Amino acid sequence: MERFKCIFGSLIFNIAETVLIFLVGKLLNLPTKYIIMIMLTFIISRGFFGKALHFKTWYRCLIWSCLVLLSLFIILKVDLVISILFAIFSAFIMTGKSNIKDIYLWKSVDMPSKYADIEYYIKYHSLDDDLIEFENKLQNKDKLLYTLYKYRFIEHKTFNEISELLDIPTNRITNELDKIALSIRIYCKI
Repeated sequence: MERFKCIFGSLIFNIAETVLIFLVGKLLNLPTKYIIMIMLTFIISRGFFGKALHFKTWYRCLIWSCLVLLSLFIILKVDLVISILFAIFSAFIMTGKSNIKDIYLWKSVDMPSKYADIEYYIKYHSLDDDLIEFENKLQNKDKLLYTLYKYRFIEHKTFNEISELLDIPTNRITNELDKIALSIRIYCKI
């Protein structure tokens, strides 16, 4: 039931977002067939290049999508072909296959992780009795939480890598890792 609520909520949001973006195109007095062409080019290209980037909050997703497609619609005022090429380019950027980690919407490479203290503790206290006991209890209690713990803190995988391996959205990974982080900080007295 919980999965259904998540899927249903995402579907409603995606439909509302698509309608809003379509209305933005209509406000610019663009022909309907060109609006649909640019939107489909962007959506299909994004699906073709790989898994799309996702944001932790719905409003960032909405703002980013509206800005990207608004810029494509403005380019469409100049030329259809150029707008289609930019739609394909934008879709490629939105899959995470390009190097865009320095953009303000993502964590900077120089910024320490919010889990830095846990990573440091695990690195230098891997044989600590409390840590071993915590890992065993976590593994016995919840296999998914233990897998997330292992991927993030032991194997140092990124959120996108974990998302692809476990086929769960990054925002859920963040929520679950926050639970793990609180637990390990309390249990191991970090």
